[in-house]
Amino acid sequence: MVLRRFSSCCVVALLLSACSLGTSGSGNTVTTTTKPPATSTTVPSRPSDAVAAWTRYVDSFEVIDVSEVSNGECGARAMMVTEGSVTFYWWDGIRWNDDSLQLIGGKGALPLKVHTHDFTNDSVLDFFIIYEEKKDGPTYGAYFAYPWSGSVCEWRWMDIDNGTRLTQRIDRPEVNQRNGEVFAEGYSSRNWKSYGVYEYQPSSNSFVFREVRKKK
Repeated sequence: MVLRRFSSCCVVALLLSACSLGTSGSGNTVTTTTKPPATSTTVPSRPSDAVAAWTRYVDSFEVIDVSEVSNGECGARAMMVTEGSVTFYWWDGIRWNDDSLQLIGGKGALPLKVHTHDFTNDSVLDFFIIYEEKKDGPTYGAYFAYPWSGSVCEWRWMDIDNGTRLTQRIDRPEVNQRNGEVFAEGYSSRNWKSYGVYEYQPSSNSFVFREVRKKK
């Protein structure tokens, strides 16, 4: 969320009475908290401006990993992974602002890496977070994007159909960053395990497991 300051100075004399709150006492500003707009940035800017500002901004943190900048009709977004934390940001045309409330607490105790790719095939970059629940434990993965249907520009953790149940994480994922493919083991029997790739299905707004091969 963004902290914006509103000046108490009033140009028109008829509005002086309305400005008395801002000029009373020793303070001369009123601070309010607003939610970032859903479909546009506050100040028009070029996508390259957001990218350059993001590069400068992340230099002020001790980061584990940072995402690329996602530019689309819902504005510019980016993610940062620091020790024990993942943070989600939006660009208002001037500065980057923390919008991590949309993460709803994030994923896992120990985020490790963020992959950036158009996983939902809508020409907007999405995010895939790799994380652990405990140090040196098994790794998990989760997609963070806004789906093709539903609330406009609402980023969220995406549903995942692993072939046996609907969840929001993939166990031990393997990411092909060049192609934006996420592979993992799927359902299994006594004699074999399936291995496949996850693909986005717009009809269900979820990522669905497709078997590539079986392995013993």
